[in-house]
Amino acid sequence: MAAVKSLLLVLLAVVAILIGQTVKVWSSRSPANFTPGGPYDTNLRGMLKDLVTLAVSYGGYSNDTAGDVPDQPYGLAICYADAPPAVCRLCLDMAVGNVTLACPRSAGAAMMYNNSLLRYANASFLSRPDMVQRFSFYNNLTRAVDAAIYAAALGRLMDRLAPAAAASLRFFAYGRTNITGDKSLYGFAQCVTDLSPDGCRRCLQRIAASLPIWTRGGRAYSLTCYTRFEVVPFYTPANTQTIVAVAPTPQPEPSPGAPTVETKFRDDAKLRKFRSRMALTGIYS
Repeated sequence: MAAVKSLLLVLLAVVAILIGQTVKVWSSRSPANFTPGGPYDTNLRGMLKDLVTLAVSYGGYSNDTAGDVPDQPYGLAICYADAPPAVCRLCLDMAVGNVTLACPRSAGAAMMYNNSLLRYANASFLSRPDMVQRFSFYNNLTRAVDAAIYAAALGRLMDRLAPAAAASLRFFAYGRTNITGDKSLYGFAQCVTDLSPDGCRRCLQRIAASLPIWTRGGRAYSLTCYTRFEVVPFYTPANTQTIVAVAPTPQPEPSPGAPTVETKFRDDAKLRKFRSRMALTGIYS
C-alpha cells in the first residue's frame, strides 16, 4: 500500500509539472452558432477527438473533417515541436476540454496554448497563412546597451530559420548564432504543414518581425506559424540539422595615420583643385 501511495504521489507530481508547463495564451470564437445535439455538434465532437489522437500519433500535427455540408466541421491540431510528447497530449486534451466549455455552441473557435493549437470552423481554412500575430511574450529584459546587439543577432537568425523551415519536410527549423564572444542565441520556427512553402516563409517572416527584440528570449504566435528564441539551448531535434547563422566578420580598424577611403578622396579632390588654380596662373601646366 505504501508503494502504491508513493507511485501515486510521483504521478501526481509529474502531472502537476506538465500542467505547469501548459498555459492558455489566446482564444477566439466565431459568432455563428450550431444547435446542441444536432448533426454539426455530433460531427464536431467526433472530429475533435480524432484530431488529438492523430496529432499525438503522427508527429504532432493533424487536420481532419467530418460529415457532409452543411453540417461539416473542419479542424486542425498541432503540438509545437519544441514541447515534449507528454506535454503535447496533455495540452491538446486541455484545449478540447476548454473549447467545449468556453464555446459550447460556436461553429468555429481557436484555442491556443504555449505548446499547442486547436482550431476548427464550419468552412475550410487550411492552406491559408495567417499573417497576424495573435500573441507574443518575452522573458527577461536585456540591458539597454545590449539591445542593439541582441536585435542584430535575432534578425540574422530569423532570416535563416524562416526559409529553412519552409524548405523542410516537417516545416520547422532550429538554429543558433553568436551574440558576442562565447554567448549564443538559439531560435526555433515552425508552420502548420498544410501551408505552401511560400506561405510558411511569409508567415514566419511576418511574425518574426514582431518578436520583442529588447529581451533575452521570447515567442510569437499566429494561427499558422510560431517562432521562439532563447539565450540557452531549449530544444535538441532528432535527425534535424541545426542551422548556424554566422555573424559578419568585423572590419579591422585602420591603423593610426593610415589614409581611409574618405580621407584619400578628400585629399585627391584638394590636389585636383590646386592643380586647376596653378594652370590658370601659368605656374603649373
